[in-house]
Amino acid sequence: MLLLMAIACRSPMYPPVPTDGDPRKAYTAFLQHVVTEDGYVDYNAVEANRTPLDRMVAWIASEESYKGKKARHRHAYWLNAYNTLVLFQVMERDRPSSVLEPDGWLPFEGSAFFMETTFDVGGNRYSLAEIEHERIRHMELDFRDHAAMNCASMSCPPLRNELYKTDQLQAQLREQMERWVMDDNRGVRIEDGVGVFNPIFDWFQRDFVFTSAGMSICEIAATYSEGDKKAQLEALVEAGCPHRFFDYDWSLNDISR
Repeated sequence: MLLLMAIACRSPMYPPVPTDGDPRKAYTAFLQHVVTEDGYVDYNAVEANRTPLDRMVAWIASEESYKGKKARHRHAYWLNAYNTLVLFQVMERDRPSSVLEPDGWLPFEGSAFFMETTFDVGGNRYSLAEIEHERIRHMELDFRDHAAMNCASMSCPPLRNELYKTDQLQAQLREQMERWVMDDNRGVRIEDGVGVFNPIFDWFQRDFVFTSAGMSICEIAATYSEGDKKAQLEALVEAGCPHRFFDYDWSLNDISR
């Protein structure tokens, strides 16, 4: 019944401009302008000139953006589509205070933003939830993707200020994990001998355990950390990984408010 409701209640969101050539170079310059060094967003800057964003969404909607892509190219493609469409939806909804704010039909927080709104991607229609779970998580089986997807919230991993590229993707994903784990506010911190983790490590625990071949979240965090934090995390590993999860902040990742 919930599945039928989800299908019936889905609302399409279309780009306001037609596709006009390959926008990726201009969109990369746009990201470098509106995304801060620590991975938050200056939405005032986006609002001042959102043409590169709209053109990127129009290109993602076209069959041309996906046509002929081999499997190895799709990983970066879907990560870029997800992050771009999150940013686009925030702007189309007039910058809500939280992505959980829009009202939906389904009895889930965030259903309007993540499940009930759909976009054209490569000639087909997807919600953000479908992109995240069907096209990224379940296809790629790489826990580092959780560090690469940004849901426009303060507790999300840092948004990258460039597009993911197939020939650079492994290095980019490693860097994203390192940035995330080393961030005390959004990733992992140690308090009183206990690891305090982003709830994403809890919500998607099976992803981290399964795709790391059974590593604990303390072992994973230690792998992607350095300095004193690495030493502390390695000590936690030896102690059996005592940990808890902090409360997730869903307020909009807007540094211009």
